[in-house]
Amino acid sequence: MNKQNLGIAIVLSGIALGTFHYELKPKPSEQDLQNMAQGMSSRIKWRGQIAPEFELKTTRGDTFRLSDNVGKKVIVLNFFASWCEPCRLEMPELDRYFNDHKGEPFLLLGIDSQEGPETVSSFVKDLKIDFPTGIDSGPIAEKYGVSGLPTTVLIGVDGKVQFYETGNLANADVAFDPLLNKNLELLTAGTVISTETYRALAQQQPSLPQTKTEANGASAEEKLNPRAVGIAARMDCTCGCDKKVQICTCNASTKIKHALATENIDGKSDAEVMKSLNKRFCMEAM
Repeated sequence: MNKQNLGIAIVLSGIALGTFHYELKPKPSEQDLQNMAQGMSSRIKWRGQIAPEFELKTTRGDTFRLSDNVGKKVIVLNFFASWCEPCRLEMPELDRYFNDHKGEPFLLLGIDSQEGPETVSSFVKDLKIDFPTGIDSGPIAEKYGVSGLPTTVLIGVDGKVQFYETGNLANADVAFDPLLNKNLELLTAGTVISTETYRALAQQQPSLPQTKTEANGASAEEKLNPRAVGIAARMDCTCGCDKKVQICTCNASTKIKHALATENIDGKSDAEVMKSLNKRFCMEAM
């Protein structure tokens, strides 16, 4: 075989191999595409916005108030839940980064979505999480526009959201290092927001701005909280299709999402909630 034919053969082999791997690679689902689109939108929309004020009691018994720390530290908020597999996957990486930067003005705070203290304590213990965590009953996630888990938010020493990402982080160094270094320089120079200024601005903007768009199949007025999103994402639609409730647009799924958005499901396990909703709406498609 001459050089020209050999070159052609190599190129054709490369194309064939690439096509083979492309066909083998799992295609993103409709929900994956929706989540990516929403994450990109949030990342752009909320960057540069004043981070909403909140107060959270940690599982260690301490009280964290954002205004007491903003302007003094770089703060990363990680919204998670024990049932969320991507949350579980990223925890070791987040914990490593937290420990690597313990000696710096850097704080990572885990915010669990509406689970019980025993569940959260067990999750923290099993994964050997060193950074502080607390349980949010819903208001904090709502202020920060959290519609999927995990969601990670970095707040700079200017009191503004500088990073907003939905989905698990594979490399915290890549995600945080450039922003951390930039903010440490601002801290050294004293170019930071004061507590008084932050509180005044936070009062003017109590939550990240929302848009009148459909969110998780519910209207903006009845947006699903992170726990409800998790239930809808795992619950098979009762109309007989092969979709999950979260992405199906049939009458049954619409009513299930409305119930998840408006009814109190505290005190019930996810399995109990799904069983009850299945029983109530199993005939809706007929």
